[in-house]
Amino acid sequence: MGIEVRYVDLCKVCGKDLTDEEIELSFCKRARKPLSFEPLDSLLDEFKDFFEKSVGYPPRGIQVLWARRLLRKESFTAVAPTGIGKTTFGIIASIFLAKKGKKSYLIMPTSLLVQQARQLIEKFCIKVGIDCSFNSTDGAVNIGYYHGGVKGEEKELFIQLVSEEKFHILITTTQFLSKNFATLLKGKSFEFIFVDDVDAILKASKNVERILNLLGFEETEDGWKGEAKGTLMVSTATAKKGKKALLFKNLLGFDIGSAFYTARNITDIAIKSKDLNTIKKILRLMGKGGIIYTPSTEEAQEVYESLKGEFKIGIVTAKTKKDYESFKDGKLDYLVGTAYYYGTLVRGLDLPLRIRFCIFFGAPVLKVNIGDLSKVSVNLIKILAFVLREEEEIKPFLPFINNIERKKGKLEGLIKAIQRILSRKEKIHLKDIVLRENEIIFPDIRSYIQGSGRTSRLFPSGLTKGASFLLEGDEEILEAFIKKAQFYEINFCSMEDVDWDKLKEEMERTRDLQSIQERKELIEPLLFVVESPTKAKQIARFFGSPSIKVIDGGVIVYEVPTAEHVLFITATLGHITDLISDEGFHGIEVVGEKRFIPIYSSIKRCKDCSYQFTNRRQNCPKCGSDKIDDAKSRIEALRKLAKDCGNVVIGTDPDSEGEKIAWDIKNLLSGLAKIWRAEFHEVTKKAIKDALSNLREISESLVKAQVLRRIEDRWIGFSLTEKLWERFNDFNLSAGRAQTPVLGWIIERALENKERKKIAILKEYDLILENVEKEDIELEIELLESIEEKRTPLPPYTTDVLLRDANFILKFSTVETMRLAQDLFERGLITYHRTDSTRVSDVGLDVARQYLKEEFKPREWAQEGAHECIRPTRPLDTHTLQRYIHETILQVEGLNYRHFALYDLIFRRFMASQASPYTVKLHRYRIKYDGKEIKEERIVSASGKPLELYKWMVWIKQPLPEGKRKVTVEIREIPKASLYTQSDIIQLMKERKIGRPSTYSTILEKLFLREYIKEKKNRVYPTYRGRMIYYYLLKNYLTFVSEERTKNLEMKMDAVESGKADFLNILRELYQEVKNIH
Repeated sequence: MGIEVRYVDLCKVCGKDLTDEEIELSFCKRARKPLSFEPLDSLLDEFKDFFEKSVGYPPRGIQVLWARRLLRKESFTAVAPTGIGKTTFGIIASIFLAKKGKKSYLIMPTSLLVQQARQLIEKFCIKVGIDCSFNSTDGAVNIGYYHGGVKGEEKELFIQLVSEEKFHILITTTQFLSKNFATLLKGKSFEFIFVDDVDAILKASKNVERILNLLGFEETEDGWKGEAKGTLMVSTATAKKGKKALLFKNLLGFDIGSAFYTARNITDIAIKSKDLNTIKKILRLMGKGGIIYTPSTEEAQEVYESLKGEFKIGIVTAKTKKDYESFKDGKLDYLVGTAYYYGTLVRGLDLPLRIRFCIFFGAPVLKVNIGDLSKVSVNLIKILAFVLREEEEIKPFLPFINNIERKKGKLEGLIKAIQRILSRKEKIHLKDIVLRENEIIFPDIRSYIQGSGRTSRLFPSGLTKGASFLLEGDEEILEAFIKKAQFYEINFCSMEDVDWDKLKEEMERTRDLQSIQERKELIEPLLFVVESPTKAKQIARFFGSPSIKVIDGGVIVYEVPTAEHVLFITATLGHITDLISDEGFHGIEVVGEKRFIPIYSSIKRCKDCSYQFTNRRQNCPKCGSDKIDDAKSRIEALRKLAKDCGNVVIGTDPDSEGEKIAWDIKNLLSGLAKIWRAEFHEVTKKAIKDALSNLREISESLVKAQVLRRIEDRWIGFSLTEKLWERFNDFNLSAGRAQTPVLGWIIERALENKERKKIAILKEYDLILENVEKEDIELEIELLESIEEKRTPLPPYTTDVLLRDANFILKFSTVETMRLAQDLFERGLITYHRTDSTRVSDVGLDVARQYLKEEFKPREWAQEGAHECIRPTRPLDTHTLQRYIHETILQVEGLNYRHFALYDLIFRRFMASQASPYTVKLHRYRIKYDGKEIKEERIVSASGKPLELYKWMVWIKQPLPEGKRKVTVEIREIPKASLYTQSDIIQLMKERKIGRPSTYSTILEKLFLREYIKEKKNRVYPTYRGRMIYYYLLKNYLTFVSEERTKNLEMKMDAVESGKADFLNILRELYQEVKNIH
């Protein structure tokens, strides 16, 4: 049986309550309409019908999405693969709007495309029976078009048509907009502007302002004023966007984005050779359609001169680009040019059917002369410092590295140290950078990805197959290039490894026009929902440079195409609903004591004081502010996106909290789209792709467990809290089932701490003796056994052990540790941090294998299960991680030294857990003193890779001297028991089964927040307020807050989560108990 539920005021259709029955039927009972109903639907259906009649087939999913945006008057970037029909859509949309008397402007990059657009408009108008005229007013739809070939009388007619505004559709080149805006276009407005090549607009930044003017905006001394009267649709950019492009974001709510996408289907082949004969061999082997990249214009010219006698080849440089058109038209078979990142051949070439393979005549690299270090960016200096971190001269600068630009003297000293190191004759061996006397060489993987990407382009039917040949004679550079490329998931093979017939057959098949134009739609729009904006941004970056759109309520959406989908990635900002507090029994409708219906409302948060509430009210119940952030706006935005996309995947965290968020989203989007759940335990490209390939349904047992925990927390917590308010007249007090036993432990330990005992300290022996009354004693030490043994390292981290270690080693509070770990997880640097499993997946084992090499000793630690240990997602130690961030190989923001300290701890513990056993030397002693005898066991030495990585695995003490001797000890009186650290409390919660990995830090946080406990010198002690509350609850409500009851309830809720207990039965039991509090 499902979960009965009611969402307050969250029905999409009528705005009233939404019930589980209506969710199941996708139907609003009050309005008697489907939950998918929108007033816009009939107009959209009209457009879809018009589109099909025009072109002969229905619009694709992504074109329907564009139509919705157009009809809602939302400007946007058309994020989609080549050939999906952007231009066709723009033309049909303009005719559709013209039928309704609205004006459109189609801006094309060339005269040829203006002519083609004119022909298509005429063709489509004939198909749908619309009488159209060109540069005249004779038709039902009048089209004004202009290009370089329009002369004489027709040109005059065009000018008259535009001047008198008697046109419906205007088609011109970008150049026309630039030259004639002031005389012909200024002051006119359009309902729809379609820009076929946004790069041409961005090259002349004034064009951005001109387009905004045509949409209804006006520039004043105080900035841009007005609002959009129409819709702008543009393509993604391939060139640099410039500052003016920000106006689109500020005024129209979208960022253009880049046409750089990482989707590729390329065979990468490395050849340790750089000679012209190898190029000739490849050209003969591969046939037509190749690009040759060289490191410089001079080398490009040399290659061109050497090959032009045998092959139909052209050259493209900054000065000469005429061969580009010849290649495009099929008159030339090959082009040669430079591998410069922003060069024409690397970025500006988009001929997916013509370009089948490329050759890099020399690996793309960036070279820095050490004499120029004072002129390079501070970022490069930081990178070199991380590269040379093991050098003694560099180590003193590492603590200041993140902010060294603020310390001029330190920066100058660091530059001089780097120059001295690199001036030496001896070689410094690195894996992915080449350091030579007076020179540093960086593999330029970004240029390689962009250049090789010309051979594999995204079509509606999928990716075309390409091949890329890397020719490099310098073995050191080749090895560094191959090593760094692996980080981008590019793995090179040799010529001998390639099945040439298969490769060439796939190249032809994926470029077959018939298969590309088939109506089989592989690439569909897909809404991908996560909790965190950081996670959303990180996922989008895996697939390229996303376009950004800001929709209702400030919700940010990242739009980027993959080989299977156009992804629309957005975040919920955590939970979007919670139990209401002013209806039912603390937010639960109880029907005949047998049915329990949770009543959820959108979460509201005060922007002034951050107080969170769910009641129906417009102002904050705590401070009275009317500045309220209501999750309802995000729900509405999600609904709009879901209906636009038609497919939704929810990728919230892989635990019961994440499952509840997914359940809420699915319920609230009922009827709007097909909905699936994606589960991933690390935010990496591979994990996301795997999750999208293995979608599942939402787990009802996980949801029931979360709902049960929340109801139990509300019933017991609210009920007891109300009693505290009544008794102490203090509304800042609160009580909770799990908090109270933990508070009790802290109080008990504080009482024990007051009791004293005497100890004797023998500092030189690192020895503590008990029950010693005098300072001078006779000590006899006998070595019983000396053993050398191999030991297995400790397992990788679970949540509780990480919290304990971070508190003990780094002195981080549990709250800070969880916050830092959340940041690291969302940025894709560690696996999910709320786990009680030590299991290591095959992916994790591979990460360790790459780092440890011959020291690798694989250990899974636990059987197959849903969760995994906490580990790094890549084989990068902390310094390498920081270097990769500075190199922008990893696009990660917002990390400070505390993040890196925690990452370092996680990395070391995990790698140690996968290293070969370590060796310890163990001494066992018998110690006699003052008529007493004790035995002591101590590790006197230890060695091995695990200890190099994680030194806290053992505590080494000096060997004790054997024999009898008189010694003087220091007598001290100390507490019988030390106050707990946060680390100790976490360990107790784990051992006594109070709380879960996701709540350990929350329980402590609440106790600190209510000032029931405080901390001094890393030790936790109870306050008077805490003791007062604890003893009151213990005296009056022991049955609800005892440790035993709390533990039993946790076990029952775990049983619901695993599907072994009935959700409703436990709710009924709980209700019967809680009733007695009142």
